[in-house]
Amino acid sequence: MDWASLSAFAIFVAIMTGTPGPGNLTFMAIGASAGYRTAFPVIVAAEIGSLVLNLCVAFGLGQLMARGGPLVTFFKFASMAYMTYLAWRIVQLNIKPKGEVSLPTFWEGLLIHPLSPKTWAMSLVAFTSFFAANGMGLYENAAILTAGFLIGGMISHSMWAMVGVSILKVIGEGTLMRGITIAMAVAMLAATAWSLLL
Repeated sequence: MDWASLSAFAIFVAIMTGTPGPGNLTFMAIGASAGYRTAFPVIVAAEIGSLVLNLCVAFGLGQLMARGGPLVTFFKFASMAYMTYLAWRIVQLNIKPKGEVSLPTFWEGLLIHPLSPKTWAMSLVAFTSFFAANGMGLYENAAILTAGFLIGGMISHSMWAMVGVSILKVIGEGTLMRGITIAMAVAMLAATAWSLLL
């Protein structure tokens, strides 16, 4: 892969991982509700899930997803169901007293990217645009694809979580914070639904 293509891929990763989507909105909400320390292990788990997803795309699962059919239909239902569950978990962090609701776990974070339509879309577009016919071997392409999204995801998810922490510091807990958290959960569901309808 030449320097120009690698730079274009890096810019693509920065834009796609930095824009709002189910993952970033989730981490902002967790940061706002429970702080960065709580968000960090969930971010790590999400990146492990992203790594697995990108390897699957690089080794051919992306072609199956691009064809549509029952697999994609199942994915859409599973995606919307999981994002709805995650949104409810986030809302509960603010509408119930602290200690009554368990914080999001590492295991819940593992499924964020594999069930995020935005993550699938950006991985498929990246592989098709930058790796499908670049003359490099399959393993080299898989390594660059996964490393790029892993680095971009860790940076952007951490930044979104810190934005959430900043919101908490500025407005504190209370009615306004609950309203913002609910709005973020709704936005996460709207982003998921919009991605699934594309």
